[in-house]
Amino acid sequence: MGFHVVYVAGGELDRVKKVDYVKEIKNFAQLPQPYNKMVMMNVPAMEGIYTLEWTSPEEPMELLSLVVTCSGYGENDYYNLYVNNERWFDTWFPTEVKEGLYIGTATYVYKLESESKFILKFVNMSGTAKKVWLGIRLLREKTVDDIINVEMLDVNKVTSNSDPINLAAGDYIGTGESYQELENVTTDYIQEYNIPKENIIEEPKSTDEPVDDTT
Repeated sequence: MGFHVVYVAGGELDRVKKVDYVKEIKNFAQLPQPYNKMVMMNVPAMEGIYTLEWTSPEEPMELLSLVVTCSGYGENDYYNLYVNNERWFDTWFPTEVKEGLYIGTATYVYKLESESKFILKFVNMSGTAKKVWLGIRLLREKTVDDIINVEMLDVNKVTSNSDPINLAAGDYIGTGESYQELENVTTDYIQEYNIPKENIIEEPKSTDEPVDDTT
């Protein structure tokens, strides 16, 4: 059984039928092609703050969602997430499952300017080794790669601490399984966890010469 619908011509329904009206809807998705990017970092078995960064391509894009995943995290580990220096997530603790942090829809997206910068600051309170992944789901203008090249990534490179680690003799650094005094930290340890020498700052030794009391 059919039915008829009657509406007054020239009203709002006529406007909806126009594509230009759709464009007036705030944060309505306009770009047709998906572009999904994932970046990762290896965090060493050492307490500290570690930074993961990614900059979007040189074109305006639309953000659908962010996904953060972490392996072997401690329950006291957390991170901050910034987009173009705006703090979107503050003291955010990892959970048991992969998180969709910002979820857009077909009718609501976040418009990104060209070369937008994503910064994740991971605070490794547990001092254990882990991997951190940041996934960014975007929309862009139609783009075709003329040449398809796949980059071979160094997935084993360990991220260095964002800030210098001030350690004096007798202080301790975490190895993930135990702690040992700085004076016993060997070159092998530094190389194993890819810790730059400039990030290990020992307490300056005294330059005072001993006084000769024999004279």
